[in-house]
Amino acid sequence: MAYRQSRRGGSPSSTKVLTTVTTALIAGAALGGVLHATGSLRSVADIYGLEGVVNEWTLVFCHSLVAGGPFVALVTWLSRGRYVPRPLAESYRSPFLGACVGLAYGVVLWVTVVAYGGPFALGLITGVAYPVPMHHWESFVGLSTFGTVFGAWYPLLRAFFAERH
Repeated sequence: MAYRQSRRGGSPSSTKVLTTVTTALIAGAALGGVLHATGSLRSVADIYGLEGVVNEWTLVFCHSLVAGGPFVALVTWLSRGRYVPRPLAESYRSPFLGACVGLAYGVVLWVTVVAYGGPFALGLITGVAYPVPMHHWESFVGLSTFGTVFGAWYPLLRAFFAERH
């Protein structure tokens, strides 16, 4: 009797990694563009005590790569779900539905990281009380844009790279 190894918990395919990294760079450029246009790009580097445009953009792209992984895991999980509503399951293939899920993901990122997580973490590190929730609307627009762009581009690039592999 032959057994096959489960794909759950295994390492992601090279196509999925390439798609995730490429999409994260595109969405990171959109995020950085929004933050630059609103004059808030400097705040990304300020959190780490860094200065300079190179540091600002490097951090934006690093954060984009970190935020892209959980989004890909989410849409992959939704696409395999047995009792998942069809629009959520199809977000893996559809740029429009992916953008909708991405927008929701961007809002959740903002709430968890900027509005509540950031002030809590900074308060623990510095001992200074920060307002909770933090109302940084420029980052709200930026992260909403990031999620929407990531969600729209991921299905397109996934199909593109899958054809070439």
